[in-house]
Amino acid sequence: MRFGIVLNTQDPPRGDDIARIYDEAFREAEAAEQAGFELAVVGEHHHSLDGCLPSALTFCAALAARTSRMVVASDVMQLPMWHPLHVAEMGAVVDNISHGRFALGVGLGQRDRSAFGIPREGIVRRFEESVQIIRQAWANESFSYGGEYFTLDNVRISPRPVQRGGPPIWIGALSKPGLLRAGRLGDGWPTDNLQSLATIKEWANLYRQTAAEHSRKSEVLLARSAWIGDNRSDIAEQWWPRVRAFFQPYAKMGLFKDLMLAGGEADWTFERIGPDRLIAGTPDDVVGQIERYRTEIGCETLILLLRHPQGPSHQEVLKCIARFGQEIIPHFQS
Repeated sequence: MRFGIVLNTQDPPRGDDIARIYDEAFREAEAAEQAGFELAVVGEHHHSLDGCLPSALTFCAALAARTSRMVVASDVMQLPMWHPLHVAEMGAVVDNISHGRFALGVGLGQRDRSAFGIPREGIVRRFEESVQIIRQAWANESFSYGGEYFTLDNVRISPRPVQRGGPPIWIGALSKPGLLRAGRLGDGWPTDNLQSLATIKEWANLYRQTAAEHSRKSEVLLARSAWIGDNRSDIAEQWWPRVRAFFQPYAKMGLFKDLMLAGGEADWTFERIGPDRLIAGTPDDVVGQIERYRTEIGCETLILLLRHPQGPSHQEVLKCIARFGQEIIPHFQS
């Protein structure tokens, strides 16, 4: 099993100290690589008041220059906001900076696209054409493309990517139609860290089945909020409130319907939310929880979100990264 880390680049409420947040994310990536993590991923958001990253590939390029072994990836880039040929060029640059350690994670995106002049109508077809163009740009010296949204005549990108045929493309999905799309077009499916184990298991089966039907390789990259503590009560009292604050806006979007939460504080307990959505506890707890996910889902890669917008602090995260390297990752290396 490979371990990865999500680098959180949010600075609520208004992104006033975003340069420090970026510096800390770079140091966390360096510490994670030293601890044995094999991936570092960053998301992409637009129009976020907290400064959350609007240019994932720029950040991936900086990460590539600060690391030497780990894969750097967007998870996920909001592809419809960008011209696919531009994405292919930028991705090739990151692949060269990293000497072939780059993966492109893309998705439809959830935020308003109107500021970029992208209508919602036809967004799925635009997305699929973009993936096709990026693949052709990376795999061919020159190519032409004629689609509903993009027409290209004998174009070529430079530089060429280091990875033969181009970096892997992960496709994020939060619905069954999205999973079918990921299985048909992608090389991997990065999950969100909100769905329950049962939902992820069902979706992973659908994704893998679809990939097999289209003769595509598949990889489930499971994302979970995670933490190691000396005892469960400290985690419930100190770490969980920060995660709860991160989760609750998503609950208003309907992503916790399986729990039938009324939204009151009494429902949002560590004991109720944790078992099927978190990896958190003592080192023995964490090893057992990871084994459960690996057995139930068969995930090849686990990507951990240690730092949420509300915390823990940078120094606490560095200590937790070290603990994963010393107490958890060695259990899964054989």
